[in-house]
Amino acid sequence: MHVAPEFVIWDFNGTILDDVTLAAASISELLRRRDLPCLDTSTYRQLFGFPVSEYFERVGFDLSVEDFTELSDEFHESYLAGVDACSLNDGVMELLESFQRSGVTQFILSAAEQNLLESWVRAREIESFFRGIYGLADKLARGKTDRGMELLRAHNVAPSRTLLIGDTDHDVEVANALGAHPVVVLQGHQDRARFDSHACDVYEDFAALRREFPSSMQAPSSLSHNSTGASAANSGRASA
Repeated sequence: MHVAPEFVIWDFNGTILDDVTLAAASISELLRRRDLPCLDTSTYRQLFGFPVSEYFERVGFDLSVEDFTELSDEFHESYLAGVDACSLNDGVMELLESFQRSGVTQFILSAAEQNLLESWVRAREIESFFRGIYGLADKLARGKTDRGMELLRAHNVAPSRTLLIGDTDHDVEVANALGAHPVVVLQGHQDRARFDSHACDVYEDFAALRREFPSSMQAPSSLSHNSTGASAANSGRASA
């Protein structure tokens, strides 16, 4: 991938926002309360995934005994106590600015709850970069493919000229479902091994991704979909 897209869809948590350490600490707090083994960040990145209910089971929660919605609320109570201190991932602002200067239309597509997502974006004063911000109607993070389809329809986005930048295998799955080009940056919630079986471009950090684009950042007529192995916004409010 050596040309700039016409559209970019960004994941938020773990991609734009550097919240991996907080997420690992928050789930470990729930585990500690139940005398279950806690997770260090490395183990967390090996285990995290979607749907989140299955991830909860992988780390030790028994959803036949505990209600997933209540566990999710408990997790968010811990997470929300620390999220204000989370900054943008290194290199994100520079790439946002590069895309904006070149006329690339940018969106956020997240599995986070819509109101929380919008508040996190506003708090970091980056809402002006995005044409639309699309989250979910609840905190259960079941998946975001349907919301992505809504985004494409609402803004007449051409998937063949779109990058989807994320940090999880679910982001790759969503990109494939939408017909967009999947790009993974390894500063987020999953480690490199999670992408070995996926056709996507993988970058160590945002600086490496940014070097892929020409200085002109001209939008092409189309983007080929392949695996290179490279080492004030309109709200898309979720329906209640």
